Amino acid sequence: MPAFEYVALDTGGKRSRGYLNADSEIAARRELRRRNLAPLKVGRAGDKRAQSAGANLAVFQTRGLSRRDLMIFTRQLASLIEAGIPVEEALGLLSRQAETPVLRRVLSSARSRVQEGGRLAEALGDHPHSFPAVYRAMVSAGESAGGLGRVLNRLADYLEKADVIRRKIQAALIYPSALAVVAVAVVSALLVFIVPRIAEQFEGTGVSLPLPTRILIGLSGFLQTYGLLLLAGVGVAVILGILLLRTEAAKSQRDRLLRKLPLIGSWIRDMEAARFARTMAILVQSGAVLPDALRAAGRAAGNRAFAETVQSVLLDVETGTGLSDALRKSDWFPGLLVHMVAAGERSGALGDLFDRAAHQLEQDVDGRTSTAMNLLEPLIIITMGAIVTGIILSILLPILRLNTLALG
Repeated sequence: MPAFEYVALDTGGKRSRGYLNADSEIAARRELRRRNLAPLKVGRAGDKRAQSAGANLAVFQTRGLSRRDLMIFTRQLASLIEAGIPVEEALGLLSRQAETPVLRRVLSSARSRVQEGGRLAEALGDHPHSFPAVYRAMVSAGESAGGLGRVLNRLADYLEKADVIRRKIQAALIYPSALAVVAVAVVSALLVFIVPRIAEQFEGTGVSLPLPTRILIGLSGFLQTYGLLLLAGVGVAVILGILLLRTEAAKSQRDRLLRKLPLIGSWIRDMEAARFARTMAILVQSGAVLPDALRAAGRAAGNRAFAETVQSVLLDVETGTGLSDALRKSDWFPGLLVHMVAAGERSGALGDLFDRAAHQLEQDVDGRTSTAMNLLEPLIIITMGAIVTGIILSILLPILRLNTLALG
């Protein structure tokens, strides 16, 4: 039975919106009137016409699932399918148990599409804001190979692991970020409010101020005169940068520059290689053909320069080049991954070797990330201490010179 989304008025004149199952739009309107609701807009869930049926409903349509909802849904759907429950029935059960209206709407729409004879991957494709392209590609591969439950379990593992890493990085960045903000605020306060008062004490003494002191006083005067203008300029630059980075060309250029940076570039390479290996492992083990797996892995890339590299690999593979030879042409893929792929091609266990390579690369990335996060906090403290020490020395040097002259 198809699902319909609606906007209606209740007996008190209050607008409400939601979804219901009905045989047709007429039946949906009849059901709304039976509930004492006056229908304003009624449309098939997932239908583009329904998405454009009023501004409020459009906003309601385009909102996607949260990471948490996607992880929970994937794990629950995998368990139900592996228990032998049909996809349509599993979607209906999860839809009734959904905790959020967005999840309820998405699952209801997907269930309707499956009831009409569509595949699950096609049903999920109606909601690109909720299900990324690589997610749908993995589901499609699982359906084609007859191992949908197994693929969904691997997908759930992958999403949970990625979420753990993301949360770990966020937690590790909270304290250093707060420390950096405090450090900037303290140094700015010293330069704007304290240094000018101390500089007044040196006026009229006739003492030649040391170079560090003159630099400090000049910087303080610059901030007093142009501080607000500088702050506004930084804000405008940030906004322009954000707008510029919305273009694909700027994003690609940014990603190429990041790859060339020392330390950061190698970390990005290993992170993208690990994601590529994990995606390929899931798809190849699920029965996806190699070109389709490479296309999905390219869509899963977080770096556009890496995605372009995967596209080049795909073109080489389609012209008859071996996968390991195609990977070896680029510096994006570590030697470990290339050797594992070559061994997988020779042994016929490419999916298993991709899985081993992904596990090793993920461990390396996790270790390097943890080390970097642990070093960031003391680095900020040392930097702040060095700046404050420089300010104090710049203030003490003329005082010491005055004392020397007085004693002489």
